[in-house]
Amino acid sequence: MQSKSFDVVVVGSGIAGLTAAAAAARQSLRVALISTGPGSIALGAGWLKAEPMGPAAEAAELSEALAFFCETSRLAGCPLMGDIDRPRPMPNYLGSFESVAFAPQRLWNAGGDGMASTVIVGIRGLSIFDENFMAERLNERVRVAGSPYAYKARQIALSHDFGTPSTVLQIGLCFDRDPAFRAELMAALRTAASGFERILLPGILGLHSSEWMLAQVEAELGCSVCEIPTLPPSILGLRLFHRLQSYLHSNGVELFAGFPAQRLLLRDGMCAGVEVTAPGHPMTLRGESVVLATGRRSAPLLNEPIAGCDAHMRPISSAGDLLAQNLFLAGTLAHSGLGHPGDTMRILSGYRAGTFAATTRGAYAS
Repeated sequence: MQSKSFDVVVVGSGIAGLTAAAAAARQSLRVALISTGPGSIALGAGWLKAEPMGPAAEAAELSEALAFFCETSRLAGCPLMGDIDRPRPMPNYLGSFESVAFAPQRLWNAGGDGMASTVIVGIRGLSIFDENFMAERLNERVRVAGSPYAYKARQIALSHDFGTPSTVLQIGLCFDRDPAFRAELMAALRTAASGFERILLPGILGLHSSEWMLAQVEAELGCSVCEIPTLPPSILGLRLFHRLQSYLHSNGVELFAGFPAQRLLLRDGMCAGVEVTAPGHPMTLRGESVVLATGRRSAPLLNEPIAGCDAHMRPISSAGDLLAQNLFLAGTLAHSGLGHPGDTMRILSGYRAGTFAATTRGAYAS
């Protein structure tokens, strides 16, 4: 069986796992990230919704964790705008508003301030986005608010045959890979946006686009560009995932994508590493510390129910004992008593678990 050794092994590449890997990697450690896919980040809208703040001590740590995540996202080419204390109403594809604390620039532009003439642009054949329905709903809201501005609706048609119905994933991939398609799309959007200060469209502008690339799109159209999240898989969530994963890889994190974790190597109160499925034969990734960030799917790997975590994010068994001195939890399972924590709490748990894993690795090697 092949074996590799690391200072910290992180299992799971949702928003908690990515944060944990980034927090450990900033200590210049050897970090491995095991991933079977983008996790729950692909189900999200690419923004961080406003959530109730906890006790003052937790609020201070949450602010630190969010500042770290925002800085990491900026370095990854997907900077987040916003403030945890000043959420902003953001339109969704159903024509209503959601309270959002942080979002990439192209989402942040869509904030419902009603101070710009706006056109909502749909694409013929894209059934999950109805520009007329959305404009009607948003217009009713701005009418009640007394705004003099109104949303207009336009639809563009593209020559590329995606089949019926088409999906945002198909369009986003073509935007990434096909220069001719991208040129046709830009020409159609330029015509639709003529005379408007702002254009709203479904999230289709590539799965890998950086902030610089999206700023070029905005400059070419000559108006503020806003992307609206649609049903999962979310292009905007996938874009954030790809940018963060690429950044981690460029900073020395070794990625094991498509390698399902089979079991944790637990023995005598320690976790020696993780056994994963690999082509041909299993592989063991040994770690001085291990972070488990696979959400509810973590339970089978632990082999027994847990009662929660200690102050250092280490799992506690139902009997009140630590499962392993060097094993840390992040994500949903770390907040199992809170129901379904939002992304900000997942970031906090990932930040804490990655930091503890980095600072305590090797402490129990004897």
